[in-house]
Amino acid sequence: LKFRDVVADGEITADDRTFIGSPHPDFTTTLTFNAAFKNFDLSMLFYGSFGAEIYDLTRYYLDFYSLSAYNKHERTLDAWSPDNTGTDVPRLSLDDPNNNIRPSSYYVKNGDYVRLKNLQIGYSIPENVLSGSKMRFYVQVQNLFTITEYDGLDPEVGLQNYSSNDRNRDIGVDRGVYPSTRTFTIGANLSF
Repeated sequence: LKFRDVVADGEITADDRTFIGSPHPDFTTTLTFNAAFKNFDLSMLFYGSFGAEIYDLTRYYLDFYSLSAYNKHERTLDAWSPDNTGTDVPRLSLDDPNNNIRPSSYYVKNGDYVRLKNLQIGYSIPENVLSGSKMRFYVQVQNLFTITEYDGLDPEVGLQNYSSNDRNRDIGVDRGVYPSTRTFTIGANLSF
């Protein structure tokens, strides 16, 4: 990686560190949609987050970390070499003499996303069929899909370090925690 001489003194030192992103979104939004036709009903809940950046620390392990226990990301096939100079993937190295783990814009990624958080489709049996009782069957899916440019596991990165001293420094850091699960539910409601 190439590091910028922010203070323009001809050296790369700790004085060249600067703020390069924020884990806090500029705004978040939700959109709900409900519809019914005859005995069918549909509800959807969308959630969006815009303006936050994610510090994708998993890139260090997938792009640089030299222990053979870790797999590499497919993008490393396009790493810089004397024959491949037109790439944004740094050269591969066994010992990382450039100290590429240092925080840099290489790890800061756009965290915008829109997610269908909940989708439910239901069917209610007419009351005259059940002699005054009500029965509704439904199918529900949580986290059905996410629209994002982020190439990590999940752009919805939460707080992962629970130490009270380091809590604010870990917001928006993707350490490869398991992503939001997609859950399918089939159910029925019966009223007498």
